[in-house]
Amino acid sequence: MKIDPASKSDIPAMMHLERGEGYARLVGRWEAAQHAAAIENPSCRYYLAREGDDIAGFAILQNVGSENRCLRLRRIAVQDAGRGTGSRFLRSLLKICFDDLDAHRVELFVFEDNERAHRAYLKNAFVEEGVVRDIHRDADGAFRSMRLMSLLRPEWSRPV
Repeated sequence: MKIDPASKSDIPAMMHLERGEGYARLVGRWEAAQHAAAIENPSCRYYLAREGDDIAGFAILQNVGSENRCLRLRRIAVQDAGRGTGSRFLRSLLKICFDDLDAHRVELFVFEDNERAHRAYLKNAFVEEGVVRDIHRDADGAFRSMRLMSLLRPEWSRPV
């Protein structure tokens, strides 16, 4: 798997992934204009996971360059969930976060009912800090709670 920075020309492929069956409820989805604005934001980074010439997934990191050195993994989505692609991509992203972007903390929110992602984060040493109640509002108006999880540099550096 190769990890590359994404560009505006990659937005349609990323939107296609977001619109895969079940993904809207698990990771959310943005319209093209929202992705375009985010990808131009200096504190945001988009990355693509490539397997050969195919895009296997994408991720959005926010708060790059913050004085607190706390990055937020806003979204990670892969083409073939359940085959290890997401875990490999996550480990590569964490290496970028801690080694290249000098993060002290990487945090994320995961929907309470996204058990596959929750297990993957726990497997990669993330700590669940608690549930943030009704933090997200779905398109139908329903509110949903999310787990706040984080990984600190010393935990990433610790031998497994």
